[in-house]
Amino acid sequence: MPASDQPDAQEEKKENPPPDQGGETKKDEKGGEGEKPKKKFRWTPLKILAVVVVGLVVLIVAGFYIAYAMAHETTDDAYTTGYIHQISSRVTGNVVQLLIQDNQYVHQGDVLLRLDPTDYEVQVERAQANFEKAQADFERVDALRNDVAISKEDYDQTKNNFEVAKAALQDAQDQLSYCTIVAPTDGYIGNRTVDVGNRVTVGGALMAVIQDIWVVANYKETQLGKMKKFQPVQITVDAIPGQTFQGPIDSFAPGTGSAFALLPPDNATGNFTKIVQRVPVKILFEPDSIEKFRKRLVPGLSVETAVDLDAPLRPVSEPVPKLGD
Repeated sequence: MPASDQPDAQEEKKENPPPDQGGETKKDEKGGEGEKPKKKFRWTPLKILAVVVVGLVVLIVAGFYIAYAMAHETTDDAYTTGYIHQISSRVTGNVVQLLIQDNQYVHQGDVLLRLDPTDYEVQVERAQANFEKAQADFERVDALRNDVAISKEDYDQTKNNFEVAKAALQDAQDQLSYCTIVAPTDGYIGNRTVDVGNRVTVGGALMAVIQDIWVVANYKETQLGKMKKFQPVQITVDAIPGQTFQGPIDSFAPGTGSAFALLPPDNATGNFTKIVQRVPVKILFEPDSIEKFRKRLVPGLSVETAVDLDAPLRPVSEPVPKLGD
């Protein structure tokens, strides 16, 4: 072969390297056939419009939130409460009749239960007999009052016996009447712990009658600066989701919660650390706003309240909404 042909052969070998054994091409170190080119992010009119819309929405929401927060004082440290009348017996006896059920609505004067009256009926009969005897003695002595046959001392003693017998009869009749226990007010029966056959003692708790409903919200002392009586309040109850009730501020507690605690703090001793105190605020329900939910509003429910500081004062139409049947 001529010498002039050798360089051309070497150049062809460099331009066309021999394939690997097995007929596969060489791969890069990462196992790929080669790095793919990265796409550069490009702003398009649609993307720019989306970013602008999202930013405007965020600004609007933030603006509404700031405006609402500046015009309202809110707290979730709140709960419903009401008058809870504890029912107890004024005499000792066995329950012979129970006329109510759990959670039943009762009216003032309705009979709740009756005790066995036998022992007290005997006491009334005994007191009645003593009263009649003392009355007869007094009438006889009173007829002889101006005669010399009766002294003033005997007359006063007989009159005193008559008065004592009269009081004893009245007391025995009262004890008998206490065997019938009636509802002191309108409301729902709750926490019933008595049943037929139980022996009850004087002062023992038998049940409770729940009357009326309102909200107690414990606001921080730093939130009370612009709060006033009769300011409208938006009330949400956890037990009734999706429903907002209305009502005004009725009153502020005469002291913070810690002031009425069993062991109030003594800030004059030791190192002082300032702690923001909370003041209970009584909030009433507007009767119209809870008309359909009176049965579901019971004491002890968790509540969130928001006081509208800029709205005009609005007194409630009636003192406290009544729990209805």
